[in-house]
Amino acid sequence: MRSAEKLLLVACTLVAATAPVIAAQGKSVLGIELGSRFLLPECGGGGTATSRACINSDPVVRKPWGAEEYHVALPIAGTPSYVRGEVKVITVKGIVESVQIGTWGIQGQSLVLTALVSQYGKPTRARQQKHPLSKEPTQFADWDMADFSVRLHGSLGSIDWGLIDVSTHRYRKLLSEHEPRQPGTSSR
Repeated sequence: MRSAEKLLLVACTLVAATAPVIAAQGKSVLGIELGSRFLLPECGGGGTATSRACINSDPVVRKPWGAEEYHVALPIAGTPSYVRGEVKVITVKGIVESVQIGTWGIQGQSLVLTALVSQYGKPTRARQQKHPLSKEPTQFADWDMADFSVRLHGSLGSIDWGLIDVSTHRYRKLLSEHEPRQPGTSSR
């Protein structure tokens, strides 16, 4: 009986240890897991080229209500071509609550939309809006998941900047309670 009890204890421990990984499936954004502890190393040296994701030396932006914003440099190899610049990771109490990815705007929005549909399925909501500086309309799409949501803004005013915002519902609630609404953004 002793060995059976030990085996059961080991099995329970393994299930408990892997439960967060299983629960986090689908919440990985460029290798950064929503809901996990933020543990990326700092980037070494002064160059922007990196062989793995790391935290840039920019000062951490700390919000009075507890959020911390980090800028993450990604390796060129393996990073999708629609990613523009660094990725912003927002944590609360050390847990990743939001990952925001800059894109190449209207020029890359079709590629971004295809990638997001491949990962998350058909959007919950989608719309297009005429942009005064482009023949192609700006794409907007939202995916509502059980405990997080994804938003695509094909353009953020400028035709060459867009945004993918993957955030937990908890973070969206905290943001709406503590940050003033930006002009031109929806309160969806």
